[in-house]
Amino acid sequence: MPRKKAAKLRCTKCGKTFKMAMHLGRHMKTIHGQAKRLKAKKGRKPAARKGRRAGTAQIAGLHDLSLDQLVGLIAAAKAEADRRMAELQKAIQ
Repeated sequence: MPRKKAAKLRCTKCGKTFKMAMHLGRHMKTIHGQAKRLKAKKGRKPAARKGRRAGTAQIAGLHDLSLDQLVGLIAAAKAEADRRMAELQKAIQ
């Protein structure tokens, strides 16, 4: 029977162990809210990272709105959608 390999990477916050660095990084980000940064090796230039695509909220400029403003915006969008649906139903008949 093959032996099970021991986990090599341990979370410094809660002690949970992982076999892959990617899994530890995901755990740190989702559970503890922080990404573990790797130290750059001496004499090596860190790899360039591609920028993340902007999310829908950033594109639409929604990230600066308060919750009340978002609720109002959603209500207005729903009212506009209802108005357009009524227009389409009227045109079909």
